Amino acid sequence: MIILKPTFRYWLMTNLLWLITLSLLFAVAYFMPQGNYLIYGLGTLVCVLLANIAWSYVVLYNITYIIEQEQIIVKRGVFIKTTNYLEMYRIYDFEKRQHIVEAAFGLMSITLLSRDMSNSNVKFIGIANSDDVIPVIRERVEREKQRKRVIEFNNPYGTMI
Repeated sequence: MIILKPTFRYWLMTNLLWLITLSLLFAVAYFMPQGNYLIYGLGTLVCVLLANIAWSYVVLYNITYIIEQEQIIVKRGVFIKTTNYLEMYRIYDFEKRQHIVEAAFGLMSITLLSRDMSNSNVKFIGIANSDDVIPVIRERVEREKQRKRVIEFNNPYGTMI
């Protein structure tokens, strides 16, 4: 069993602009003269930004990806917990995605495409780039397809009407 979680670097990457804005607001409020009513507006804005940043961390902290021999389990949620199960033999394609900011932070996103009606796309976000997850998943998918004797038929012409 492999357990993956989005990294702190991913949270930092997604909230970097908000953190810079928050720092600038603190600097502006610090250098404002006492008795200026604009400070109350800035204080409210700072509180809202802090709450937003904290909430994004709590949401990200509550995401877990569990890769087992026969299935992938994705757990999410803070107040309402959701657990999705994806059978390995239903996965038919993998996509590793890494834009320039993710590359700078050493992160990647993985999308698993499956034939499951409720989970056709399962996305792993904020995974460390050094994690060699795709070969492990690929090997387990092939093993499960052989074990369950799954035969795939591909239509080279797309869907027929």
